[in-house]
Amino acid sequence: MEYKKINMPGLLHGGDYNPEQWLDRPDILEEDIRLMKLAHVNNVSLGIFSWAFLEPEEGKYQFDYLEEIINRLYDNGIYTNLATPTGAMPNWMTQKYPEVMQTDENGIQNLPGKRHNFCYTSAVMREKLESWI
Repeated sequence: MEYKKINMPGLLHGGDYNPEQWLDRPDILEEDIRLMKLAHVNNVSLGIFSWAFLEPEEGKYQFDYLEEIINRLYDNGIYTNLATPTGAMPNWMTQKYPEVMQTDENGIQNLPGKRHNFCYTSAVMREKLESWI
């Protein structure tokens, strides 16, 4: 992998960007980049809700799509901050380890698919989070 020297342009302007939902539509990425440039966006956060894409099966990782997006943004003057993808757990995790989901004060467990739905005291969840932080 080639590393590029980054000279930050001063004040960073941007926000969260979640392109995973349209990976099959490169035209949308191109339009997003065009609009970001019009808005003078020079920095975005990526990966916040990407766990299911980055680890589609337990222990099997894929980063190619993320590298491609980062490079396309960089080529257009937009820097990236990588976030930990723990904002949304993949379905395989909640199916295999239901104890990772939050439980309310009445003992009722949240349904899978919600963001920030993990149980902070789950030993399994803490172990899985360690791979991302």
